[in-house]
Amino acid sequence: MSGIDDLMAESDDRWAQAARRAQGIADNGLGAAVKTYFARYFPAGLIVLIAAGTGVGMLAFGGDPAGWTSYLVFGLVLAAFGSLIGGLVYNAKSVVPAANFGRIDVLLSLEKGERKQIQRQIAGKAPIEPEHLAVVRAAAVQRRKGLATQLLLAPLYPLIFIPQWVHFALRNDLTGAWLLAISVAVLLVGMGFLVSDFRRTGRFLARTEGAH
Repeated sequence: MSGIDDLMAESDDRWAQAARRAQGIADNGLGAAVKTYFARYFPAGLIVLIAAGTGVGMLAFGGDPAGWTSYLVFGLVLAAFGSLIGGLVYNAKSVVPAANFGRIDVLLSLEKGERKQIQRQIAGKAPIEPEHLAVVRAAAVQRRKGLATQLLLAPLYPLIFIPQWVHFALRNDLTGAWLLAISVAVLLVGMGFLVSDFRRTGRFLARTEGAH
């Protein structure tokens, strides 16, 4: 019995540490911050940067305005770097303040199986454990904050490949164009999984609000 008691004491201690780290962690509007970025700032910035980059490319190389598509690659490259800088700035200015996410991983003291069970609860694949709900919610907030940052930076990757795709397409290199198109499609699917996970954590937090 003493062995079982020791294991239970160790488990209680791990959860107590996690509970202490969970104090004060809360989502104060991550969903709204991410939605605002992709509904307003990202598309507006994308249009401006693509137009500016294309125009600068034409001026720099003395291109004919009628052949603007040949210089579109410059606009797309500028948009790629602009999305990185814009995402980092927006993350610091709007996403970070939208959550109290703590300085240490809430799940640091827990074992692998306990962490996995928490992730299953957040995903809705396991019943919620009321005695540990505060810890699970804090873990969801930290995960949601990480996903929000990933979402802001995710457009960089397809935007890096798209200029190359345009280059191959303009040269009628169908093999290269198809390979890059597939790469972009894979990246977009990956972004779709990020969006799904972000929404899922948000639904969990909304569903358990006031229950802890």
